[in-house]
Amino acid sequence: MVSYYLYLLASFGVRRIPRRISMKIASMIAFFFYICRPSIRKNVRRNLQALGAYGTRTFDVFSCFSRTIVDFLSLDSDDPSALHGLCNIVGVEHIDAALEKGHGAILFAPHQGPWEVAGAFLVSKGYRIHSVALDHHSARVTRFFSKRRSAWGIVDYPFGDGVVRLLEALRANEIVVLLIDRKFSTKGIPLTFLGRRVRLPQGHVKLSKRTGAPLIPCCCRYTKDGTIEVVVERMMRGSDGSVQEVAQECLARIETILRNRPEQWFAFDHLWPEDDDVR
Repeated sequence: MVSYYLYLLASFGVRRIPRRISMKIASMIAFFFYICRPSIRKNVRRNLQALGAYGTRTFDVFSCFSRTIVDFLSLDSDDPSALHGLCNIVGVEHIDAALEKGHGAILFAPHQGPWEVAGAFLVSKGYRIHSVALDHHSARVTRFFSKRRSAWGIVDYPFGDGVVRLLEALRANEIVVLLIDRKFSTKGIPLTFLGRRVRLPQGHVKLSKRTGAPLIPCCCRYTKDGTIEVVVERMMRGSDGSVQEVAQECLARIETILRNRPEQWFAFDHLWPEDDDVR
């Protein structure tokens, strides 16, 4: 309940004060959480070390994440021109080439950068975006975020209930975007991520095999000048291997993406719990 009203208040505020001031306030709040949540701070540091990003400050991850919240809350669904001034896209031709095949496209990415703003930007360019969203601890916060995504035309489905809808979207030659670097349930498959075994999602690969939709690595990130860059890479060669083999190849692409901007990897959970039974 408290989280919901805090998001409402923040949403009201960021639309009425300059972005640079909003960012400074957000950075102060990020520092508060950085100090007060030592377990999360430890998780971030451990994950950065697994990535090999020893020179990246843990607080930078908290600070970058606070920027994504400001940009998400300040989105105005009535004025897409603001997005066009904030975002740019590299590799959009790879999306178009995939859609020309007529089976839709599956963009897979890590939890890096302002992905929800990037999704809104793609919608403003005329693409139909479908995704899956985890429920927040507060049902009101879940509805708050879903409503804001919907206002931009991003269609999100609750985890576990959206498979049929995602299949329908791909068969309608639309785009599915999935973030694959976090364990959502115990149903993931054993994979090697950053040199360690963990269970991670396989849904993107299964969707590709069922529909023929190409798998496309992508990411979004803040650049040095404060703008948001959406990067879409070439389609993967195919999905002829086993689900595990293709999922492992996808994960290798994710590792390369993450190493390019480690301070924008929002991995606040411990990805490799010592009690995981991964074989």
